[in-house]
Amino acid sequence: AAAMLTGMIGGCGGTGQETEESAASQPSAAEEAGAEGDGAGTEQAKEEGQAAGSGEEVTLRFSWWGGDSRHEATLACIEAFEALYPNITIEAEYGGFDGYQDKLSAALSGGTEADIIQMDQPWMATYMSQNPDFFLDISQYEDIIDLSGFSQDFLDDFCVYNDKLVSLPTGNNALNFLANQAVLDEAGIEFGDTITWDDFYEQGKKVNEADPEKYFVNMDSGIFYYVTKIYLMQLTDRQLINEDYTVGYTVDEMEEAFAYTKKLYDDKVILPLEESMIFSGAPQDNPGWNNNMYGSWLNWSSIADQQQWGENAVTLPYPGLEGAQNSGVIVRPAQLMVISSNCSHPEEAMLFLDFMFNQDEGILALKDSRSIPPTEHGRALLEENGMINAQASQAVELAMQNPGTPELDVANTTEVSNTFNSVLEKMIYGEYDSPRAAAEDAYNLMTSMLETVKADQQ
Repeated sequence: AAAMLTGMIGGCGGTGQETEESAASQPSAAEEAGAEGDGAGTEQAKEEGQAAGSGEEVTLRFSWWGGDSRHEATLACIEAFEALYPNITIEAEYGGFDGYQDKLSAALSGGTEADIIQMDQPWMATYMSQNPDFFLDISQYEDIIDLSGFSQDFLDDFCVYNDKLVSLPTGNNALNFLANQAVLDEAGIEFGDTITWDDFYEQGKKVNEADPEKYFVNMDSGIFYYVTKIYLMQLTDRQLINEDYTVGYTVDEMEEAFAYTKKLYDDKVILPLEESMIFSGAPQDNPGWNNNMYGSWLNWSSIADQQQWGENAVTLPYPGLEGAQNSGVIVRPAQLMVISSNCSHPEEAMLFLDFMFNQDEGILALKDSRSIPPTEHGRALLEENGMINAQASQAVELAMQNPGTPELDVANTTEVSNTFNSVLEKMIYGEYDSPRAAAEDAYNLMTSMLETVKADQQ
């Protein structure tokens, strides 16, 4: 799947925190880009949309998570769409990432979900196993939404379930090692062209040693994914969960990865968990992040713009184990867009997706707030107008030089991540006698959990 992304290399946008009021005062996307737009194209899109839609007064709910830069861009896109189609109103429902999935799961269970929903790709395996008819088959609406600009292989790998195209990718996303060069220089940190986990640890200690108020890494409980899980993939060239719903690693292998993770916290390479968890799901909101208190993070390229470091912002090669056959560096959709099967006006909902993905005004309004667009036209338009984040673009480029093996769907279920994360957090808080004890508990808990998950699938 990663190989199919070579045509999609580019920056992924962010989720900064700004206010809805600030969005109202922003110039239009066309003004900001210095572009007049294609009037004929707009008229054609409007005519096609009116033909596709019912023409009646329609209200659609659209839910997404993000920070203010994404909120601002999406609200601008909605405003532009509503100006073009005054009979359609888009009600915006947005907030931060923390708690979004819980609310979405409850809404789907109760049939109260929004019409248009931003989804995280790893969640899809869980939702589709619960109900394969939660979301509409977008391919049935190709008379409204143009799918020709998307990579068919990318859609097949990440967006098709049970032979139905149930989602569309907002763009491509890759694991990112983003650093503040000013903090690194102050601590005397130097990295070579490749970075091992030993380098990451030894160099990272220097930040706190130089100033006890500062830390090399700003990270919350995502440590499970960005360090421990990637370390295990590099160590074994295997995945966390096998296709037969068994744990993919031995207790010994898990112990090694757990011990490394604990060492990063014990030796103050990473911001203490009790401090970082205050900003769970949004480490960029920690005031120290843009105040030169933290030197780096491991996260997704789609939020690489969540810093105000200017020329000090650098993207570095993702850490790895020497001799690893699998880099573990995942490349996947930044997010997905789905339409609820309960949507009363699917034609108008598809029309809005087409505006977001295919129409110049929608593309320019969204910019790279959900990564670079997934279509050839969208990418070219943003590149032409200088709207692609440099750090995100470099992160994807680095990842594509040696992408990790795409993950199996079962490894992306919330049951797996929650089980693994809970053990890691307890270990970091000192609730286990040793990493070995934590590894044994994780193995046993996941084995039991996977047996239940497998039974539910059958």
